[in-house]
Amino acid sequence: MKLIFQYFHRAVHLFPRQFAASMCLVLVLTAMDTFVPWGLRKYLEQLEEKNNYSILLAGLALFAVYLLAKVFMNMAWYVSLDHFGGKYIEALSLSLENVMAGTYYSEIEKIQPSIVRNVLFTDVLNVFRVVGHHVPSMLGAFIVVLACILVSLFYNVKLTLFILVAAGLGFLISWCSRKVLAKSAGQTNAKLKVHDSWCTQFVEMLPLVQSHNILDYYRAHTSKNLESFINTAIAEDKKTLFWSGMVQGYHSLFSIAMSALLAIPVSGNSIPDLVFFMMIADLVMQQTQKAEMMFQQIMKLHVSFAHVDQLQGLPQKPGSMALGQVASIDFKSVYFSYPGQTDVLKNLSCHLEKGDVVRLAGANGSGKSTFIKLITGLYQKKSGEILLNGKPIEGYSKESMNREILYINQDEKCLNETFRRYLEVVTSHGITQERYQQLREYVKLFEDGRVIEGNGDSLSVGQRKKLLMMKLMLRVQEASVVILDELTAGLDAETMRAVYGFVKEVAAGEEKIVLVVDH
Repeated sequence: MKLIFQYFHRAVHLFPRQFAASMCLVLVLTAMDTFVPWGLRKYLEQLEEKNNYSILLAGLALFAVYLLAKVFMNMAWYVSLDHFGGKYIEALSLSLENVMAGTYYSEIEKIQPSIVRNVLFTDVLNVFRVVGHHVPSMLGAFIVVLACILVSLFYNVKLTLFILVAAGLGFLISWCSRKVLAKSAGQTNAKLKVHDSWCTQFVEMLPLVQSHNILDYYRAHTSKNLESFINTAIAEDKKTLFWSGMVQGYHSLFSIAMSALLAIPVSGNSIPDLVFFMMIADLVMQQTQKAEMMFQQIMKLHVSFAHVDQLQGLPQKPGSMALGQVASIDFKSVYFSYPGQTDVLKNLSCHLEKGDVVRLAGANGSGKSTFIKLITGLYQKKSGEILLNGKPIEGYSKESMNREILYINQDEKCLNETFRRYLEVVTSHGITQERYQQLREYVKLFEDGRVIEGNGDSLSVGQRKKLLMMKLMLRVQEASVVILDELTAGLDAETMRAVYGFVKEVAAGEEKIVLVVDH
């Protein structure tokens, strides 16, 4: 719970005006809620005293106006919560993107990209729900309960204490029921997932089932899974009916007890008292249940806060120095290993300097990609030293490294933009129509104005490689290290010759370090 309130406090600190607006509306709604029992009491007293139809109609009209006003006030409150939560979810999402862009990609791989994606979408939305709705709603419910109790105390202390005790007991019964039902529902859901997984396996294994006599094996498992699911569902239904009956029965018993108390002479024995205290009691019970439900939801989503906080805590690259033109790259006794694996690179030492053209060759798993990712700063070494211009790579800023080191990877994703817009964004350069036309003609890329889809999955291998070639040509002048990762694989012979010709031109200047990765 501490972690949740840390995030809530941060949201309030970042957007105090939006939160203050929401709380002001809560106070107005609280006043409106507590007005109803008080106003109704006064209304009934006037009717008893004057017995006048004009008072009856005027009162009904006023209550109708009140109810309509409350609808609009409720709408305004929820809109204000959306503004407050919306501001925070935007700030949180942008903060997480900054953190992940500034960490080592090896840290993302440790968590797994698919899990990170789920945190960015599902868990951030859950944080939004809690910060933007659940916590303010819970606070609002407590404020309404407090106001109702204060109003009730003004008229009858003993009945107010009775309502408080009864509401507390109702809170406990509701709390226990939700915990039991949540656990039971989780067990049923787990059994259902087992059967779902089995159905998926059966469909995938149909060729084997149809070509071998193993149907009885699958039928036996299906029967066993369904029997287990049904038995668990029956147990859940029994608990659901029991606890829901307990909650409803308690509310009925409480209403009967309140009615009985208010009916005896010692408690006033008046219709205004009966209506007033019954409405106060109903409001208190409703709001305590709402607070309890919000609290349960908050605790249920605590895991999302833990996941988001894990991303927020990812280590950041410490560098701030500007990297100028790279004249040398040195690896000194560098070791690197993936989690749970032996060292991929062992005691690696090498020296590269301006003018070098190096071909990296080797089978899959030989460490080529790892070596490149260490140079580009995507991975952090396990031990040893990596030096750029004689200084540790960790000291340089990400922005200057991205400028000086041009990495063209055959598997890199594309932005979902037009070809030209993609190149402008990824190279940080505006491209004139004339220049764009020249580049397309050079690499023989046909362009029909299409928008890239699926981050490049809609492109053929050749189209993707030609786009990467255009990226290379646009960025090569400013970069002092050029790394080409199997750029020519899958290209036609004519385009391949154009690529190699351009690489030779780049290397001939002897002003850059060129690394060409190949199998």
